[in-house]
Amino acid sequence: MRLIYRPLSLAVFALVLLAFPIIPAYGQDDSTPPSPEMLLLSAERYLLNGFYESAVQTFRMVVDAGDSVPAEQRAAALFGLGQAALREGFFADSVNALTIFLDQYPNDARAGQARFLRGDAYMGMSMWEQAIADFRGYMDVRPGMLDSYALERIADALIALNRQDEAMTMYQRAADTGRSNVPLLALRERVAQVYIANQRYDDALSQYEAILSVAQNAPYRAYIDFTAAQTLLMAEDYEKGYARLTQIAGTYPDRPEAYQAMQILDANNVPLDNLLRGRIAFNYGDFELALEALNAYSTERPVTSVPAEVHLLMGQAYREIGNTAAALTAFQTIIDQYPTDSLFGQALLEQGRTRFIANDISGAIEHYLAMATNFDYLGEAPEALWRAGYLYATNGQSAEARAIFERLADTYPDSTQAIDGLFLAATEAVNNGDTAAAERYYAELGVKTTGEQQAQALLQLGRLAQARGDGQMAATALQQATSAAPDSYFAARARDIMEGTAPFARPSNVQFFFDDAALIADAENWLRTTFNITQEGALWPLSPTIEQDPRLVRGRELWMVAAYDEARAEFDDLLTQFQNDPLASFQLAIYLRGIAAYQDSIVAAANVINASGVGTVNAPPYIARMRYPVYYLDVVQDITTRYGVDPLLMYSLIRHESLFDAYATAAAGERGLTQVIPSTAEYIASELGIPNFQHSSLSRPYMSVEFGTFYLDEQLDLFGGNVTAALAAYNAGPGRALQWQSIAGDDHDLFLTTISINSTRLYVQRIYTFYNIYRTLYGV
Repeated sequence: MRLIYRPLSLAVFALVLLAFPIIPAYGQDDSTPPSPEMLLLSAERYLLNGFYESAVQTFRMVVDAGDSVPAEQRAAALFGLGQAALREGFFADSVNALTIFLDQYPNDARAGQARFLRGDAYMGMSMWEQAIADFRGYMDVRPGMLDSYALERIADALIALNRQDEAMTMYQRAADTGRSNVPLLALRERVAQVYIANQRYDDALSQYEAILSVAQNAPYRAYIDFTAAQTLLMAEDYEKGYARLTQIAGTYPDRPEAYQAMQILDANNVPLDNLLRGRIAFNYGDFELALEALNAYSTERPVTSVPAEVHLLMGQAYREIGNTAAALTAFQTIIDQYPTDSLFGQALLEQGRTRFIANDISGAIEHYLAMATNFDYLGEAPEALWRAGYLYATNGQSAEARAIFERLADTYPDSTQAIDGLFLAATEAVNNGDTAAAERYYAELGVKTTGEQQAQALLQLGRLAQARGDGQMAATALQQATSAAPDSYFAARARDIMEGTAPFARPSNVQFFFDDAALIADAENWLRTTFNITQEGALWPLSPTIEQDPRLVRGRELWMVAAYDEARAEFDDLLTQFQNDPLASFQLAIYLRGIAAYQDSIVAAANVINASGVGTVNAPPYIARMRYPVYYLDVVQDITTRYGVDPLLMYSLIRHESLFDAYATAAAGERGLTQVIPSTAEYIASELGIPNFQHSSLSRPYMSVEFGTFYLDEQLDLFGGNVTAALAAYNAGPGRALQWQSIAGDDHDLFLTTISINSTRLYVQRIYTFYNIYRTLYGV
């Protein structure tokens, strides 16, 4: 249901959206003033939900109460005020609150963290000397805790003060002090750039070598290697620089850095093997240069010593520039002169593809069929048959396509192409009304496949059996689909069909509060049984091993000083370390949830369930609900109630869009829990009457949920409550969704087959799956 809004200021808008009762203003009547405990709890909730101004005001209420408030609570309010003000960018307010805190409570356990927070606030005010003093003070009070991060900040401040030599020393100390690998590598890159800016090239190279000693990702290694080569050239060490560029060209021929290296080498007349030059240019997409290099290579040596790869690359390059005849000739050279080469079968496939790209469909089909007949022993023969069948299918020759796919399944039953072909054959049969053949294909797939493919085949088999009135066969197939891949879309859809539940059917009621003590006991009993855990006592507290792990120690401390991105990097490394340890993952899921590191908690809970091999809804509810949580509950309930949107649907959308990371961003500018893009956000802000809207405001949970719910509700109105179409519109835009609905109407299954964007179809399917899990866990 759409609401009409009058224009509101952002501050008033925030008050309208408060997700829990506003603390009453006392003094105007006889209402009892809220207790300090209530104020602190409310302030923390404001802060969590993104009402930063309200959090600051509420903390101030405790602080301003003076001596009437116990010292412990006033200290907590001052610390919280400094933290909240820093998060909102009120740096002066943060400094003021933290200074009072440190003056009045110098022995508080949070004094060191207050210094770190105040240091960050001073950095925001460009008060570099004060920031340096605070970070040094932090290291004095809490030595060895966050030294690397504090030293990096000191170095940043020294750079701002133009004290380069001191800064470089601090950066080096920061890099040599403990932190997890990913943030450490990022820091080493920064340190290297500072060294380069100060012409300390050998020191920069040392940082790059330190990175390469641990980095595993090939694209990242190529980038660092190339940057190191550039550093050598800046140092005028041309011999080593060119040697490194030559090494990059040979090691990473498929990376852009190899092409850049080749250009530098060419410009400086440094020879490079023409075959390697051809590979690099081809991979980069410079097909003219590739042909030039490959032709040069083939003419500078005897024909018999030219490898088949040269002709393959030349054929592919000719095809890319539109020279079909030359491409076919190059591939034919391999077929004629290299009949025993490993590239022989690929050359045959490339000839077929070349004819297809030249729009010679019948010629391509004929070629593929001849290849499959004459060279049926080749490993590429199943692919040739599949391509022939696919071209028949996409060009309206359904009977021919099905015959080819059946031949493929009979001749090469264990090939991946046979499975794909049977799915296509089944689709063709359904489209042509031959449901008996479709059932036969799906039945065969139900036996030959596993996991999601098996669930998909059995779902379709069950639907077809149901359509012809065979209830027993339908029930059997659908039940098997739910077991084949319990957390898949196909299992969720099968379950709904079995139970006669409409897609996205809203439960009569929802329950969000449970007896956690009983549920955690059940979960621990399940863990003991499932994983043969013999530990006595409660399982959920962190083990000493985890408690003392430097990554947890640093992550927890970073979280306390609001350095959330850096904290997550530490937590992520820890989760990876323990991802195959279900007990450790269980403990981490609970701990991380407790500090509001929601995304990491979800990952940890998923690790537990994945290790067990059961579906989410078959795991203990306590663990399942950590994997599919209802965070920001007061915000989501308040907003979805006002719009009349199903809160479980909103939770499903939030989980898919951001995994409950309020600061999530994406390539198109999407931001926040519901990942609204800038143009849509501007439109929504206008509709809601929010002046001077800043897209960064969507990192506030309440704002992101409001905007996402508004837009989803608008789509639901547009599509008459059809959730499938509304979700497609949310993802791909209402224009496309209207086109798909004009073909499919309100038929959920037909709508999905009509969606022409694979990512949108997958988006709807995943939210459908998430919704069914949420409905099982929270529906009443």
